[in-house]
Amino acid sequence: MVFALWLLRVLIILLIMRYITAFFTRRGPAPVRRPAPPQAPAERTGGRLVRDPQCGTFVPESGAISLSRGGATVAFCSAACRDAWALAHPK
Repeated sequence: MVFALWLLRVLIILLIMRYITAFFTRRGPAPVRRPAPPQAPAERTGGRLVRDPQCGTFVPESGAISLSRGGATVAFCSAACRDAWALAHPK
């Protein structure tokens, strides 16, 4: 009987310690991340910037890698983005 009471006391102490540590280490809810609003292409003195449709990077129109599809020209920041976009958007 003495052992059972001793065990009960130890369990109660461990339970209290758990609640105390949980209270002090509790973090608030994770912040809600909202997507950034779409940005208009920026004008620069060195020329107009165009947005890569694959990764969203703005690149100077003069240095962009372009691809013509159906009469429209699409500009990319790199050949890898151009190839990935071409695979995702077949003719």
